[in-house]
Amino acid sequence: MLPDDETAPVDGPPATRRERRTPAADTESTRETAKTQTLDDLIAPENAEPDKPKRRRRIWPWVLGILLALILIVAVAGVFAVIFFGQASDARAALNDAKKQLATLSTQLKDGDEAAVAATAQQITASTTEAADIVDGPLWDVAARVPFVGQNVDAVQRVTRAVDTLVQQALPPGMQVMTAMDFDKITVEGGGINLEPFRQAQGALPAISEAFTAAEAQVAPIDRSQLLPIVAEPIDDILSIIQQAAPTLDVVNRYMPTLLDMAGSGGTKTYLVIFQNNAEIRATGGNPAASMILTVTDGRLGFADQASSQTFYDAGTAGNVYSSIPEETTGLYLSGFTRYSQDYTMTPDFPTTAQLFQDLWRQTSGAQFDGVISIDPTVLSHMLEVAGPVTLASGEQITAENAVKVLLSDAYERFPNGRDSDAFFADVSQSVFAHLTSSSWDPIAMLGALETSAKEQRVNLSFTNPDAQALSTELGVDGALPADSTTKTQVGMYLNNSSVSKLEYHLTQTVAATCDANARTVTTTLTLHNGITDDIQSPYTLGARNGRFGIPDTTMMLDVLTFAPPGASIVNTVPAVGEVGDWERTGVEKGNTAVSHTVFVPKDETVTVSSTVAFPEGPLGPLVVRHTPTAQATPVTIDASCQAMFGSAVG
Repeated sequence: MLPDDETAPVDGPPATRRERRTPAADTESTRETAKTQTLDDLIAPENAEPDKPKRRRRIWPWVLGILLALILIVAVAGVFAVIFFGQASDARAALNDAKKQLATLSTQLKDGDEAAVAATAQQITASTTEAADIVDGPLWDVAARVPFVGQNVDAVQRVTRAVDTLVQQALPPGMQVMTAMDFDKITVEGGGINLEPFRQAQGALPAISEAFTAAEAQVAPIDRSQLLPIVAEPIDDILSIIQQAAPTLDVVNRYMPTLLDMAGSGGTKTYLVIFQNNAEIRATGGNPAASMILTVTDGRLGFADQASSQTFYDAGTAGNVYSSIPEETTGLYLSGFTRYSQDYTMTPDFPTTAQLFQDLWRQTSGAQFDGVISIDPTVLSHMLEVAGPVTLASGEQITAENAVKVLLSDAYERFPNGRDSDAFFADVSQSVFAHLTSSSWDPIAMLGALETSAKEQRVNLSFTNPDAQALSTELGVDGALPADSTTKTQVGMYLNNSSVSKLEYHLTQTVAATCDANARTVTTTLTLHNGITDDIQSPYTLGARNGRFGIPDTTMMLDVLTFAPPGASIVNTVPAVGEVGDWERTGVEKGNTAVSHTVFVPKDETVTVSSTVAFPEGPLGPLVVRHTPTAQATPVTIDASCQAMFGSAVG
């Protein structure tokens, strides 16, 4: 509105304005002159009769009407704005109240105060219902269609409705689960997990999963990039929780019977746990010289036996081939791949590794396992962050901070003899098992530690039960080469030690992927650095095979394997040829074509290797870049150029 002392200007230039009325004393001729200048005469047709009376068009009433209409619209919009922002404030207050009450509810559930839990749940429901009723009003529907701001209003509506859906449909069964899940008592004495709460949770899981699926569908159309920061920031956390929880709950709901069976609910399960030594690197981690056999009976863990590569030499089964692997696959690796257990992890296909171990143990002792599990010392360090340090029989402590260094470097300087180091590793594994099964730790935090390990590609699982294996595949911890590229497009470059050493504790690597959408290619680049220090002197660590090639025993000899999924092809590698001509290898493993080149990485030097894989026309799933996990963390970057080929869902 204009200030009181100002007048709104009349639209249009002065020449087109209606002339002011002539005073009554004007002469007839003057009135005629004035009449000829009226707007009616200016727009009259040429053949109009000059003496016919003209109808006077009154402009001011139209102008005033339009102005009054505009003023009315502005006034009404102002009222609507006041109401709208008032409602928005009320909705936000209701949701904030629900958030505070949820925190209170969590405490009450832990305390077991059923009356307080019921009252708080009722308040939460009332608050979210109030917020949902507000955003469902007609004013909000109108505001959601306003350009620029409409998508923000729509986002608030969707999130508020989704929260109300979760409270209405997921909170009641969720409270039943939380009441049953007393995490302070879920672990059992002697090691393991009390399965009874999980059995009770089965009945409530479908309703919770369905609620989160419905909420996910409500928020799915929201485009975060189109939201104003003032809107995006408050709802980001809610969106993240819903979009992450919905798929997880769906998996848990579908696989709960399988999970219970894997935990020995229906009878004892036996698992082989292999420990991959990243100091002597292999495609899925390292030399699997140490292993342990565990049993699980109704959630209770038991220690059955442990072994090392020496076990098979003593039994006379080392050096023999017990698994049927095609020649086109065995030709990709050194000759010991299918003959010696310490080389079974040279393949990046973990199901093949599991098969090799199953067949070897069947010949060695008749043992058969329900599953084979692979971890490395970094997984152990993540677990010790939750469970606390382990004290060995000698009094030495293994902690989250020193586990990797002690196991992958210090042990070889202290125990240069293989049997001595095996004995040390056996002591560590038994002590860790005893610690994990006797100490009190947070199960949720432990799951988080294992999730971190899985994201770092350090956990691989293979099961004989098809349902369990399907779960492993869905969670992305099966460590398998892909059968196709429809659900995911997997490219990978992997490392195998060829120097017979423990040098790779000192290896660091980075992985980068770039794409050319026009050529439909993905180029993966590994940057490898040898950071071994002068104090490393143990012959068990240094390269035993290096002298044959006239290179220092501190130089890493690495076979670099590139794999292309079925239908794709390897069109370029750098280097094109490796350092050892006799070790140039090509082959196919489970439909994946592969090449292997040997590269030397001298002390204090950095070597870069890369490969380019071309894909045929057709749909491609999200890009997944696999690599060998080293003792140190491996940064992985995927260039923005890959979005043109694989969209925003790049993993």
